[in-house]
Amino acid sequence: SSAIWLKHLPTPTIIGLKANSPLPEAMSAEEEKEDAEMQGKTEAKTEEAEESAEAKKDVADGKEEEKEEQDDEEAKESAEKKEPEKPKEQEADSAFDARAKVSPAAVDINMADATLNVMPTAGNKLLLPLTEGGFQHLLAGVRTTAGIKSGRFMFEVKIVETHNRNEPQGGQGRVPMPRQLVRLGLSTAGSSLILADGGSNCVSIDSEGFFVFEKARRKVSQKCGRNVTMALLVNMDEASPNANTISVFKDGVRICQPQAIPEKLLGKTLFPAVTYKNVTFQVNFGPIPLKELPFKCHMLASAATADVELAEVAKPSDGKYEVVFPVGLPEQGYFDWVDAFLEKHPDYVELSDRQILDWASKS
Repeated sequence: SSAIWLKHLPTPTIIGLKANSPLPEAMSAEEEKEDAEMQGKTEAKTEEAEESAEAKKDVADGKEEEKEEQDDEEAKESAEKKEPEKPKEQEADSAFDARAKVSPAAVDINMADATLNVMPTAGNKLLLPLTEGGFQHLLAGVRTTAGIKSGRFMFEVKIVETHNRNEPQGGQGRVPMPRQLVRLGLSTAGSSLILADGGSNCVSIDSEGFFVFEKARRKVSQKCGRNVTMALLVNMDEASPNANTISVFKDGVRICQPQAIPEKLLGKTLFPAVTYKNVTFQVNFGPIPLKELPFKCHMLASAATADVELAEVAKPSDGKYEVVFPVGLPEQGYFDWVDAFLEKHPDYVELSDRQILDWASKS
């Protein structure tokens, strides 16, 4: 084999040739010129491609640096931003009150002022509902024996059990929701025993977190369920920044801001009341709370005599209650007589078809 050097290549290249093969002819000057021009164009394109790649890399690096700077700025801004501060608690500790107090035993639920499906036990400290024969769909309601005229007081309920009854298959109509409910609120003496019935004689906040007065209903707090202690704070102290408001606390923690007691109720004696459905709960009027609040507050059972009004609970001397069965002919003024009787005897409770229908509509 033989070897030759070709001048037009940028580096020496060895080309293997077979024996007796003819040697390549030498390029003419014109061919060398064309070859050089081709090589120059190739080198120019290579340089241009390298420059373009470098430019793209610079752009990419620039974008990456810009993104890093942007991320740094966002992180800095996020670090600088503080979580919104919770409103400062305006309720202060209750001062010592040397005035005469009511007897703790006098502050209780008033079974003479309760719906027929309220079932008390454990000395009225535990309330159950009736859940048979359709009563699981009816709200139960009860008022306390002590109405608040002034001052700041609280009472508690602890939901200890929830009841779920299986509905019959193929039943007509929709089951009222929620299945379990507790409402804490205030109502006037002689008004409806069902809180949030659309009337103007009561105001309440329920376990679903809704504040209700008349037909108005708005979300103001968290939900509360089983094994939760709900406390209703009633502030009717004119010297307080939260005067004439109600608030709810969950296991001692505030879950709603003070809600104003409607003007229609101001100046009246307001009785704490509870409306409930398909739950069993413990009620606590004090003097010691189940869950401490962030501030010291008198409970209803330790109220000063001047701040509350005690309802008179009439009990039969022999311990036996009376049931009246009116008898009359249809379309002969039967319910007119019943209305007149109830007006003269407000301590009686009507149990009739029309009363059940009204009860169901309020539930």
